[in-house]
Amino acid sequence: MSFKIKTILCAVDLSENSDQVLSAAIAEAKVHDARIQLLHIIPSFDAAMAVPIASFMGEDRFSELINEKKEETVAAIRERIDKLNKETQENDPRGGTERIKDIHVYEGDAVIEILNMIDKLGADMLVMGSHGKGITEHTFVGSVARKVLKRVNIPVLLVPSVAR
Repeated sequence: MSFKIKTILCAVDLSENSDQVLSAAIAEAKVHDARIQLLHIIPSFDAAMAVPIASFMGEDRFSELINEKKEETVAAIRERIDKLNKETQENDPRGGTERIKDIHVYEGDAVIEILNMIDKLGADMLVMGSHGKGITEHTFVGSVARKVLKRVNIPVLLVPSVAR
């Protein structure tokens, strides 16, 4: 039985390393003739903070703010895709960004949402950064990557941070 990679889930956090992560996903998609599903997770508010904020603002306005943040995030991702497309087309007329099928932005816990999206999309491969944006940025493997690796059952490509 052969293993075919048709769907690649690419998790980006919009850090400096996200362009490298997306480039790696595009390279893998070209090799495997696969489609890319981009995923960004907006961290949830802690319930101890969310309830008072929603009470003060009103639940509708609070929901609107979350939706606005999602829309801003999609726009930021699209900008990066356009920039990457312009840069890569100089070297490769096919670019590769046309392999991006959808952009998904969810609010929640990054590990849980990545694992849920793998199942929901039937992803055959995961591409993500090896380091996050937090205080542990320079550790060997970031906490999200480490937790995902422990629970995932598909191939994972961890893309290291670019030297600054």
